[in-house]
Amino acid sequence: MKSDFQSFRIFLLATLLVIFSSHSLFSENGIQFKSDYTIFVENLQKTNISITVFIPYNQLNFTIEDTLFKAEVDISAILYKKSKQIGGEIWRKKVLLKDYEKTNSGNEGITWTFDFGSQHGKFDLHINVKDINSLREGKKIEKIEVIDIEKEGFWVSKPGFYLIKEGDEKEWLIPADLNVELDSIFSFVKIVADTAHMGEYLLRYQALDEKENLFLKLNKYIEIDSMVKKVFLTFPIKEFQEGDYTIFVELIKEGKTIARSSKTITINFPFFLSKRYLIRVEQMSYITNNKEVKKLKESKPDEREKAWNEFWSKEDPIPQTPAKETSEEYFRRVDFTNEKFSSFQSGWRTDRGRIYIIYGKPDEIEHHPFEKDAPPYQIWYYYNLGKRFIFADLSMTGDYTQIRERDENFR
Repeated sequence: MKSDFQSFRIFLLATLLVIFSSHSLFSENGIQFKSDYTIFVENLQKTNISITVFIPYNQLNFTIEDTLFKAEVDISAILYKKSKQIGGEIWRKKVLLKDYEKTNSGNEGITWTFDFGSQHGKFDLHINVKDINSLREGKKIEKIEVIDIEKEGFWVSKPGFYLIKEGDEKEWLIPADLNVELDSIFSFVKIVADTAHMGEYLLRYQALDEKENLFLKLNKYIEIDSMVKKVFLTFPIKEFQEGDYTIFVELIKEGKTIARSSKTITINFPFFLSKRYLIRVEQMSYITNNKEVKKLKESKPDEREKAWNEFWSKEDPIPQTPAKETSEEYFRRVDFTNEKFSSFQSGWRTDRGRIYIIYGKPDEIEHHPFEKDAPPYQIWYYYNLGKRFIFADLSMTGDYTQIRERDENFR
């Protein structure tokens, strides 16, 4: 039994290396990136949409230029209203790295923030990222509403978050990925007020956790003495636990809330101290035995990185190369299956997810969605391996179950 497990694991690691080298899954997934937008009023005639994009380095294709590693990216933010393009911008940016290892990092990356003007109304915001060297793309669509300044007597923007870098330069942060390793970060809102709403207000930040319990309250008295007011405050990120929070911003006068906005943020701990570590260990069940899982799970937080690196350096077919080919590819497959195959359970746990993680992308998928005397089914072919797998939606819920060859006559 142990010999069979070792043979299976060697096969899986070999296929991971082959797929990593060919970039088949890498290109299939498209560029994975994080983004956020905030609407800021500059003056009574101008409203800006501020876009922040974070792209991990391993999502880009780098070439060598002199002694540096270079990538180029096109980023576009386009507004649509009923399928008609209303406005937007396109930017081309260059990335230069000195360190080859960084080009393979999924944690480190580049952050850019762009602003462009917008008319008022409800829109679909299309954010697109395109790697120039590989032509791979990624896209996200957000539904947004830009206020009509002339009709709003009193308004407060959703909060933005940033840190101060050298030279007092602001780096805007993605609220869905705030890292507690950061020291102090800052929050920023803009307030629009007509003359009837001038005066002193209490600006209140409240953070509610996932169970809607009040976690944090910040109060700051401000004087609104102009039609567009900027307000900054220190945000104590290190006081937060890992998880999702809703940040409510309120402007209060004489005990009554006059204006309000909200933003969802996600606090992430460093990987080896986070819940994500235990989830990743669980997702390694196809290449680990009970002893290895026990060691990875039960390692103390300050020993997890060592245990993790020991496992993957042992499993890495080419330990001499800087990149951990198998870990990068393995979890790329896991994430792909979660995106494509999740139903009543996580995609990586499904039969299609298991086969995809083990064997990679099929050479061909034969679809049979509307058979008269059979449920919907698919046949996956791996020609180079001489294998095929049949999956049927027996429950008619989109959850496909593997049908063993001896049961092929299920039709």
